[in-house]
Amino acid sequence: MRLKGSFRNLPAWALALALSVLLAIALIGANLVHARLAINKTFLDGNPGDLLYIAVFNGFTDEWDLYEGQQSAAVVDEQLELQVRSAQTAAWSTARPRFIDFDMTVAVTATAGPIDNAMGVIIHAQETDEGACDLPAVILCGIDQIIPLAGAAFRQVIAAETAESHIAFLISSDGYYSLWKSEAGMTKLASAWIPSPQIKQGLGASNTIRAVAHDAEYRFYINGVQVSLCLPEATGATSTFAGGECIDGAMREVYRDYANESGKLGLIAQSTATGGAGVVVRFDNLVVFSPADSDHRDVRL
Repeated sequence: MRLKGSFRNLPAWALALALSVLLAIALIGANLVHARLAINKTFLDGNPGDLLYIAVFNGFTDEWDLYEGQQSAAVVDEQLELQVRSAQTAAWSTARPRFIDFDMTVAVTATAGPIDNAMGVIIHAQETDEGACDLPAVILCGIDQIIPLAGAAFRQVIAAETAESHIAFLISSDGYYSLWKSEAGMTKLASAWIPSPQIKQGLGASNTIRAVAHDAEYRFYINGVQVSLCLPEATGATSTFAGGECIDGAMREVYRDYANESGKLGLIAQSTATGGAGVVVRFDNLVVFSPADSDHRDVRL
């Protein structure tokens, strides 16, 4: 039996009602999709010793944050190059995959600028509330999971503000290392700058940084040797390192952070107040394994 009539014969109010119902259904569907995406947000993991991720920067660089400007991140000669053209400023780049436990190594080389610099790795970078949607319409929530370029474009257009947290392990070309913690956009020194004979000094010198995270415990290595951190005894306190001693703290091989147990991995270069601008750092051969049963195993392909 053929139904009589068509949508053309419906009054304007009925058409508006029908469109409203369809839009409501679409929004509900988008909410369900976004909720499912949030629930299914996965982390790269595996059995002890499994290779989880590798970046040699000769392809698939769309996984990394690349940008131009006063501070920049670009792939140059099949390496990730970070440039910092302002004093007391940082440039960094993170990859899209997320991790909980990991064993990461990367080669880092300062190629230009002052040797009073800072460079290293970012660990467990995340937004303050990664489950929240910061886009203006619910229909757009989760679009970056479905169409990454579209999601990035929408966020760029609306200039969404997000406070981030991360841990950063840094070395300098004049032979020092330190640990920093950023939370809700505020950065503080977790372990004071400590001199190390393990660091190859000077521009053009390549150093290998290794960071291991397991059950909210972090260990750090420079050129295959684990380094100790000068950590304050009390939460919220600050320690310093002078005369070969950790003042107002204790030297420890393990840093614990139970509030920052997952997130992205990244690379960072920074200029200092005393060294000044013009820092150029290149990174290569980033490899991430699942932590082995022994925390002292050297990671090698």
